[in-house]
Amino acid sequence: MTIATLTARFAALPGPVRSGIWMSTSAVTYVISIAIGRYMAPDIEVFQIAFLRNTFAILFMMPWLMRVGLGAMRTRQFGRHVIRGFMSSTNVTLLFAAVALIPIADMSAINFLQPVIGAAIAGFVLGEVAGRKRWLAISMGFVGAILVIRPGFAEFNLGMAYALGSAISGALVSIMIKTLVRTDPPDTIAAWLFITQSLILLIPTIIVWNAPTPEQWGLFVFIGATSVVLQRTYNRGIQAADISIAMPFNFTRLIWAALLGWLVFAEFPDVWTWIGGTIIFTASVWLTRQGRNK
Repeated sequence: MTIATLTARFAALPGPVRSGIWMSTSAVTYVISIAIGRYMAPDIEVFQIAFLRNTFAILFMMPWLMRVGLGAMRTRQFGRHVIRGFMSSTNVTLLFAAVALIPIADMSAINFLQPVIGAAIAGFVLGEVAGRKRWLAISMGFVGAILVIRPGFAEFNLGMAYALGSAISGALVSIMIKTLVRTDPPDTIAAWLFITQSLILLIPTIIVWNAPTPEQWGLFVFIGATSVVLQRTYNRGIQAADISIAMPFNFTRLIWAALLGWLVFAEFPDVWTWIGGTIIFTASVWLTRQGRNK
């Protein structure tokens, strides 16, 4: 069976099925990426991890660019791509800083807050009309976050603060992407993301540079490849079906994070992480469905 035949058969699948496959693949690559970042964090600064991740991601995007030509990089939203690059640089740097200090499953649970924070920002800052059900879902999401963080009950961990910062910046990125997808294809958006992040993180990386070992270079190549797969499969998952169908598959991030954390780092999330993560995710799906029905 040829690749062309497999591609045709995959394209013939119903949209929800294709979305589930894309989003599940995205969830696995997300967990692998942050696990690699956690593994290297004791020896390599987070700026350097984020920079080399993006640099190798650009190299893995080159075959696509050579096939479609430089015309695929044309955009009428260059300024927004730059702003998104700064926001995403903050997001990914805080992400790797967080997983250096807390279990990757906890990071994954807190990361589910992004749609909840995005809805709150849209209501308070952008002036979007939010009904009682919407605010109830937002409140529900923050209750879930409190269960994961447990302020006053669990010992304060700076990693949790980094995780919340990553979720906030990620929410801002999501709002920005809403404007980018109106005119630019998903692969163009991904390419500009890797380019802008690499340029933004270049100077901080030079300042903190620590020469990687051969093993670490290999891991940087791998994390660059997984980051490309992550971005492209996530975008396709959102395109293939309604976001309210695609989002539940994103919950598998917590499952994969728990499994990988147990196998590689001998850490397993406690019951509060599972309960809080489930509540946050349920709130996110509820918000998504409300947005679809508006």
